[in-house]
Amino acid sequence: MVRKGVLSPAESGVFIAKHATHVKIVEDGRETLSNEILSSIKANQLQMPDTGADEIHPSKDNPRAVDWVFVIDALNFCFWSKSKDDRWIVNGYSGYFALEAALNRAIKNGVDIENPEFYYNVTKEQLSDIMKGDNAVEMPLLDQRVSVLHEVGRILLDKYNGTFETCVKEAKKSALSLLEIVVNNFPCFRDEAFYKGKHVSFYKRAQILVADLWNFFNGTGWGEFVDIERITMFADYRVPQVLVYFGVMRYSDELMNMLTNDVLLDSGSEEEVEIRGCSIHAVELLKKSIEKKIKDKGLNVQVPNSSLIDYFLWCYRRKHEKEVECIPFHKTLGIYY
Repeated sequence: MVRKGVLSPAESGVFIAKHATHVKIVEDGRETLSNEILSSIKANQLQMPDTGADEIHPSKDNPRAVDWVFVIDALNFCFWSKSKDDRWIVNGYSGYFALEAALNRAIKNGVDIENPEFYYNVTKEQLSDIMKGDNAVEMPLLDQRVSVLHEVGRILLDKYNGTFETCVKEAKKSALSLLEIVVNNFPCFRDEAFYKGKHVSFYKRAQILVADLWNFFNGTGWGEFVDIERITMFADYRVPQVLVYFGVMRYSDELMNMLTNDVLLDSGSEEEVEIRGCSIHAVELLKKSIEKKIKDKGLNVQVPNSSLIDYFLWCYRRKHEKEVECIPFHKTLGIYY
């Protein structure tokens, strides 16, 4: 339990999957996908599909790398568009990678975007200029992103000496403790819903913030967490799409018809909660399937944690976009993912 009275993401996944009527987890598909992931483990490491975005990732020598990760995950939400013509694109990149490209460009141009003293006071016009794309399409939900930056900037300045490093120090190398700090102190990361009598949580951006630190620093220094396996997958738009593509999850005919016709799902609606909650539990079950296969085959390899499986699936979607697009992804407007 990360917040009192609210089921953790893992607990939420179990509860939602048990009661879901619009989404079902399918065992046969889990077998197919676990084999796909197992075949991608080389030299005791899960090899990620190449997304061609290495050049926009920041340098680990950046003295404010921790704050870079924090601000990018504060802004890491809602990049979807109804068509390719409507996509926000920066330096040829779309989605999250467009955000990375825009922030890296800003830093090279001398913008102090990693500093909460700057973004606590950032105007919509300034952020629009920082996020200017290759075409006339504006970054989605720009007003909400300004509000998020004002909120997190104020909290860092008031409570954490103006740097997210203070939060990481307070967590004492515990991923779960850092998750609790973020969710309990930064409201815009408080990704929760009420479903069939229970308060449930997903904490997509808060969990990916922890995992991004772990991954960025290769599990050392600022990214050393002794309990990283307690972080679940990050319930967004795209990973559920891949899970359905592989047959790990199945949507009801009614829900599939809604998604095919681009019907917006309200944040907190039954359909939206079930897609996200079942995705969390499906990946936990997928991890167990991979672990069993590794044991049965007598392989001397490490079982990938949920965050690595999530990233593998997210990268798989980007690399195999044309094939995966036969499955519609759900669309929700909001700041949580």
